[in-house]
Amino acid sequence: MGEVTADARQRQKAALDRRIKACRKCVDPDRLNEPGVTESAPGFGSVDSPVAIVGEALCRGCMKAQEPFLGGSGRILDRCYQRAGIAKADLFITNSLHCHPPGNRDPRPHESANCLPFLQSELRDIVRPRLVIGVGKFAKAALVQVYPEARELNWPFRVPRARRDDHPGEPCLLFPPHPYHIMTRDRLVREQYVHSLARAIAWGFDSAP
Repeated sequence: MGEVTADARQRQKAALDRRIKACRKCVDPDRLNEPGVTESAPGFGSVDSPVAIVGEALCRGCMKAQEPFLGGSGRILDRCYQRAGIAKADLFITNSLHCHPPGNRDPRPHESANCLPFLQSELRDIVRPRLVIGVGKFAKAALVQVYPEARELNWPFRVPRARRDDHPGEPCLLFPPHPYHIMTRDRLVREQYVHSLARAIAWGFDSAP
């Protein structure tokens, strides 16, 4: 696929954002994307980012703010961005399910399936990152469908050795634990998590031309 200007990709994202906000596919047994209740939020951040972070679904606070990973476990990720020297707005951050499931329950299979084309459009058509970080099992399940041939890096992150690229244009995938499971662990575990994920983010940006 040829190069597309940042302005053109921003227009693509604006059109996709409108489609996400208008989506009403998930109505049974819960009505998703109901404003103020189970509302959606499109991807956040820069379409030029070489690194994308994909979570599972919006929490209620993130739904209200229309920003993923805001507060709560997002504070762990904030420390990672700061350690890497990258502003949150310079990353691209989204979710495998763009809506807020009631009661912060897990996404249901049909909800994840309905939302997958939106995630695919964000990542493959618009942002085209070099590194995609998926946190949580639902994010991982979605990403291996979006990128079935991508190279998966080991966690904890180590700078990978160069190798022949069998699938040009495909990003590397990284699947750290969800920060929710890290925030209650002891200080050493949290520090190791922040160090490793910050290193991955910095590596993703350094790999950009």
